[in-house]
Amino acid sequence: MTADKDFTFEPVPSNPPIVEAVPTPDFTTSSNEDENPSDTAILVGCGLAGWVVGGPFLALLTALGGNWAKKKQGPFGESTRAVGRITAAAGKKAKDEKLLHKMKTSVASLFGGGKKSRCEHCDCEGQNVNLH
Repeated sequence: MTADKDFTFEPVPSNPPIVEAVPTPDFTTSSNEDENPSDTAILVGCGLAGWVVGGPFLALLTALGGNWAKKKQGPFGESTRAVGRITAAAGKKAKDEKLLHKMKTSVASLFGGGKKSRCEHCDCEGQNVNLH
């Protein structure tokens, strides 16, 4: 093996380009609308959590307790508002995906007895309506 002996060890310039750190905008801050979810979102979210844990009585109790706690500071108020924000986001997503219409169409197709329904999205006349 022959190696080329024509090399030198020269120091690399030590003045690298100076880069300033620029703070990125904080995307976690939410607007006032997101911070305080609607009463309906809080009641539904807390009531659903209570229903899952303990049935209808606990659902009523947690829904009313969530409505009371939404104005409070501290962990109860924060958790209640968080449940309300999650419920509001789920409701918005369901509205965007038209899930209520799809559910109505599915239930109607179960009890329709083979009756064809007209799809409002295309001209498929009841074939695979749930796929839209």
